[in-house]
Amino acid sequence: MSTIAASGIYRGLLNEVGAVSAVATLAIVWNGLANGFTDFDGVTHEAIMNGLPKLTLPMSVFTVTSPSLGLLLVFRTNASYERWDGA
Repeated sequence: MSTIAASGIYRGLLNEVGAVSAVATLAIVWNGLANGFTDFDGVTHEAIMNGLPKLTLPMSVFTVTSPSLGLLLVFRTNASYERWDGA
């Protein structure tokens, strides 16, 4: 576990993972301020800034792309297993 931070793969992905985490955090905070939120106890809190629009993504994008992504992952996994068996 101590060598994970020294890994070249980890260092190569650090910027991308940081950017995605920052955008996700921004979207959560934005939607919490604009639309309110429900905490872990089930208490609903009102929006702090009512004039902000809600950040959303259309579900049709994920519905259309999920079958092709699933097939891509299956084919890549099968190719990996074939290379492993051939070694």
